Amino acid sequence: MVNASFGTVNVEVEGEAYPVVLAPGFEGLGQAVAAVLPAGRIVVVTNDVVAPLHAAAAEQALRAGGWDPAFVVLPDGERHKNLDIWRDLVGRLLDVPVDRRTPVLALGGGVTGDMVGFAAASVLRGVPFVQVPTTLLAMVDASVGGKVAVNTIQGKNLVGAFWQPRLVYAPFAALETLSDAELRCGLGEVLKHAVLGGEGPFAALEADAPALRNRGSEAVARAVRASVVCKAAVVAADPRELGVRATLNLGHTLAHAIEAVAGYGAIRHGEAVAMGLMAVTKYSEAAGWSHSGLSRRVAGLCVGLGLPARPADDLDRDALVRAVAFDKKRDRATITLVVPAAIGQVVLRNVPLTEVPALVDALFES
Repeated sequence: MVNASFGTVNVEVEGEAYPVVLAPGFEGLGQAVAAVLPAGRIVVVTNDVVAPLHAAAAEQALRAGGWDPAFVVLPDGERHKNLDIWRDLVGRLLDVPVDRRTPVLALGGGVTGDMVGFAAASVLRGVPFVQVPTTLLAMVDASVGGKVAVNTIQGKNLVGAFWQPRLVYAPFAALETLSDAELRCGLGEVLKHAVLGGEGPFAALEADAPALRNRGSEAVARAVRASVVCKAAVVAADPRELGVRATLNLGHTLAHAIEAVAGYGAIRHGEAVAMGLMAVTKYSEAAGWSHSGLSRRVAGLCVGLGLPARPADDLDRDALVRAVAFDKKRDRATITLVVPAAIGQVVLRNVPLTEVPALVDALFES
């Protein structure tokens, strides 16, 4: 990665701030954590895929910064992001043991960060939390903003908390170990942030799309920074999702339903977000809420990034309707839908549950 892409983006939340450090590798991790918390014992929670790849580098960097790390390894995958694994993690943290000054560090992707963050928010009524995202999806979205949760059989992220990290440290070197499919998964959230960000970020992403598909390091670095800047601004304005932060759910009402119906892990989150974003844009344009031609423009960038615009025909439509109707953003007989009126202009609309079948139909339109 080029040096110009590194540096710090600060996230201001309720009168306090924490840094998102964009770094070339793990080398500065220990010092970065020590800059925000007093060095001592730290618990690193990772998963059985990330541990062989990055645990040694993380441990070396932490020890160089004066930390004494203990490691907890979880099973990898969205299907393990549940209350049973969370309960086991809480018990293992208490067995370490941790006290209220012991930081808990999440080393991994969005699933790991969500699970560990929710445990950190719960153990001893809250311990310091550090995010070290190792996937593009986690770097551009899940690690920033403090929303932590686990899934239930009823849906995605239905049990959780708001628990802000003290630090996010994003080592770009970790992206080199991702498969093309995993890297592409992160581009779904990059696309969402570009739609939210306005014409400048959207046009920049259009220009960078070929390089992103080919894993161009400078293009990836620009995408990460642009997404973090976008999300940091929204989180600062609305840390607990009482207003404008709900716009970050663009595409997610359908995305969460797709993931639940397909079976967690069968369709990657970023791919589901791209499908959900396309569907809500088509639905909104048909309703006259969006500028004419918006769906075509979003579809063009979706294809340019190598993202799927729709799911397979055999995905259960009736189950999708039920899952959307159960979404946590439901309010009595309506759901709150994030609608793109134009690039950089999104609004919240209360949509009657009777309209959910039409929204799902939009998901399968070519």
